[in-house]
Amino acid sequence: MALLESLFITFLLLLGIVWSCSIFTNAIEWMGERFQLSKGAVGSVLAAVGTALPETLVPAVALFEGHLAQMGHLHDMTHHFSKEAEHIGVGAILGAPFLLSTLGMFLVGLAVFYFASLQKRGVVLHLDLHLFKRDLSYFFPAYGMVFLASFIPSHPVKWAIAIGLLAFYGIYVYRTLRIEHVPDAEFSLEPLTLAPKSSEPPTTMIVFQTLLGLFGILLMAHLFVQEIHSVATILGVSALLLSLIIAPIATELPEKFNSVVWISKKKDNLALGNITGAMVFQSCIPTAIGLSFTPWVLDVHGTLSVLLCFLSAGIIYASVVYGRRLSPRVLLIGGLFYTAFLFYSIVSIIRG
Repeated sequence: MALLESLFITFLLLLGIVWSCSIFTNAIEWMGERFQLSKGAVGSVLAAVGTALPETLVPAVALFEGHLAQMGHLHDMTHHFSKEAEHIGVGAILGAPFLLSTLGMFLVGLAVFYFASLQKRGVVLHLDLHLFKRDLSYFFPAYGMVFLASFIPSHPVKWAIAIGLLAFYGIYVYRTLRIEHVPDAEFSLEPLTLAPKSSEPPTTMIVFQTLLGLFGILLMAHLFVQEIHSVATILGVSALLLSLIIAPIATELPEKFNSVVWISKKKDNLALGNITGAMVFQSCIPTAIGLSFTPWVLDVHGTLSVLLCFLSAGIIYASVVYGRRLSPRVLLIGGLFYTAFLFYSIVSIIRG
C-alpha cells in the first residue's frame, strides 16, 4: 500500500514538473521575443535551457539536501539519506543525456514515420546539418571530460573541470546567440499561458510567469527527490539505479514532447536542435554541480549509461558526417540502446 501511494505521488509530481516546465518555456520564449533575440536563439538556447531546467534542478536539489544532511543542518535527515540523495543526484545527471541520445532520438525518428504515414509530412528530415553537427561537437568533449573525471581522485582537479565546463558552455551560448539557427518562418510563438487572449502581453506578466514556472520546477524537484528516496527504500534497491530510470523520464518529457510536436509541423531544426542543445547544456551545467558536490566515482550502472550515450550519439554523428544526411532510421537505433539498458537495469533490480 505504501508503495502504491508513493508511486501515485511520484506520478502527480511528474505532471507538476511537466506543467511547470511548460509555462516556464512559454514565458522564456516570450522573454526572448520581447527583448528582440533571434528566433533561432530562442528556440535553440532559451527553449533548450528552459526544458532542461528540471533535470538540472532535480539533481541540484538532491545534492544540496544531501550536503546539508551530511553537515547536520537538517535535523530530520540522516547520513543514510545524504548518501541516497547523492545517488539520486548523480543518477539524474547521468540519465538525462543518456535518455535524450537514445530514447529521445528514437521518439523523433518514430514520429517522422508516424506523421509520414498520416501524410502530414515526408520521411526526409530537413536539417541544417552544420548546426546539428556543431551541437554534437560541443557535447562529445564536454561529456568526455565528465567521464574521465570519474577516474581522477583529486577533488581540486574535479572542481577545476567543473569551472571549465561552465566556461565551455558560456562559449557555446555566446557563439550560438550570434548564429541564426532557425529561419523565422519555421518558428511560431504560442500565446502566453497566463494571457492567452493577448497578442502583446505586458512584460510584468511575462516575468511573473517565468518566476512562477521556475518556482514550480524547484518545488516539484524537491518533492520528487523525497519520493524517489521513499520508493527506493520500500523496494530495497539502489537509489542511483532507480533515478537513472525514473528521474530522466520525468524531467526529459518537455524536450521529447516539444520535439514530437515540431516534427508533426515539419520543424525539424527545432525538433532536433531542442534535443542536441539540451544535451550540450546537460553535459556542462548539471555535471559541473555533480563534480562540485559529490566524489563523482561512477559505478557500473553509471559507466554503462555513459558508454551507451556516447555510442548512440556517435552513430548519429557519423551518419551525418559520412552520409551527409540524417535518416530517421538511424535515430531508431537509439531505442535499441535504451531497451538494452532498461533490461539490464530491471535484471539488476530483480537480483537485488
